[in-house]
Amino acid sequence: MSTRIVFLALLTALVAGCKTVDCGAGTTERDGACIPGNETVAAAKCGPFTELHGDTCVPMFPPTTCDPGSTDPDLDVSTGVVTCIGHGGGSCSAKLACPTPTDGKQTACGQLYDFETGQPFQQAGATGAACVKGATTTGPCSLAIHAFDAVALAMAPSTTLPLATDAVVIDDCGRFKVPEITQPTGPFIALAIDDDAMAAAGPGGTTNAVGVAFARMSNFANKDVEGFVIKGATAAGWGSPSLAAGIYAPVYRAHRTGLDNQAGVTFTFGPMGSAPTMTNTNRDFYFGSAATTRTTLDGAANATGSNGTALVSGANLTEVYGGQGGIPATCIWEPHAGSAVPGVVFIQIFRPIDAPNMTCPL
Repeated sequence: MSTRIVFLALLTALVAGCKTVDCGAGTTERDGACIPGNETVAAAKCGPFTELHGDTCVPMFPPTTCDPGSTDPDLDVSTGVVTCIGHGGGSCSAKLACPTPTDGKQTACGQLYDFETGQPFQQAGATGAACVKGATTTGPCSLAIHAFDAVALAMAPSTTLPLATDAVVIDDCGRFKVPEITQPTGPFIALAIDDDAMAAAGPGGTTNAVGVAFARMSNFANKDVEGFVIKGATAAGWGSPSLAAGIYAPVYRAHRTGLDNQAGVTFTFGPMGSAPTMTNTNRDFYFGSAATTRTTLDGAANATGSNGTALVSGANLTEVYGGQGGIPATCIWEPHAGSAVPGVVFIQIFRPIDAPNMTCPL
């Protein structure tokens, strides 16, 4: 019956020439054709952050336009909401805008921390002012941050060149943004943090050379990246493992997000491609069980103390690293690759994730 009605309606329209289509009972006109009147668009067919209005999917939120002269757009991928964040200034507790690239590149944003104390690394009296290159030899504004292909850097640290980026932003609060990182050929990006002045690079300046890494992901913004500074005297005071050979430093966090550390974790490793379940007391070193700073190692310790940190010698790209202990049986420590780079403290954040076929509550 519906087919006959549609046919008759179309025939009437043709006879009428330019006349508007007249659809019969039980049908409705759409795009010049008659279709069954009970055909609707289900709400389930609407894409993310859209909703059904009548028979049309429309955006749930009005589009946000930021003033480019004073703000940057920051997209929350979990809600699709864009927030306009001002250029610098304001309280150090605020975050810098971290826009998601749309050209296949990657952006990394975060905060610098003093590795010794775990506190944000800020200039005294910080106001959120953007750093001016060469203006000071102390504090966050004395530093430089460069992005590298992490695998290439581990294999050839003296000859690997930085990846191209847009202008790096650091402010006196220790907040930073490395925008538009050109994607490397390897699977990981490393951020190298050291003094901006070549004469102060290495252990003699504001910080010893420090590295942190994360996965390469095009059209992605890594927010809340933890960067670190380590005084040369602090690294020298550890004694072992050898800074000259390079130190790999796992920091175990108690939750999937946040800065809470986890005590009672023993560093584990295994061949690349396997589960990191092996331990070796000759490779890993820990701070005292009650130590809140990262200054003095405890030769008798075999697990992390309250600062959640281990120092490891001999890290290399043929192995995978993890941890055991300190978390419920429904959780495991996420695995990471790593490598020791001569003269560099390479810091890796480890977080709990779901054990196979289980749900981690952390």
